[in-house]
Amino acid sequence: MHQVTLHLGETTLTLTAGNAQRLLPIGISTLTQAFGHRMPNALTLENAIANVEDAIMPAGQWLPSEARVLGSRDALVGQLIQNATGLPHAQSASREAVENLFSALARQALQPGFHELQLTQTAESAAALLILREAMHHWGMTEVLAIDAQPGD
Repeated sequence: MHQVTLHLGETTLTLTAGNAQRLLPIGISTLTQAFGHRMPNALTLENAIANVEDAIMPAGQWLPSEARVLGSRDALVGQLIQNATGLPHAQSASREAVENLFSALARQALQPGFHELQLTQTAESAAALLILREAMHHWGMTEVLAIDAQPGD
């Protein structure tokens, strides 16, 4: 089984499968700027979805067909896993749990001034959630896994 990992960079995403690596042309800062450095509204979220899809969809052809688990060492991903599961020490979340968390973000984007309790209210967290949701959806991943950072990482 191939290990597939995603690193959320400022302006690029790094996708690794086995010993191969690809850089994808979108990142956390790219999206937070598009959000105006605040939680997204419906229009900025919809535009960001299209941009993320354009950036990540081609990588689906490159990933091993049997890959179903997406790993990440990023603290933002670890926080999203905990938010999605509602468990403070969770290390993994299903695609369904991530989709449910993303639905909360979409609901909030449609209601100015409303805050979904399970969401971390930062543009960075919203950007990471959008990337994670789109990646899992378009790459056919069924689970996201928080990988503990190793010394020297």
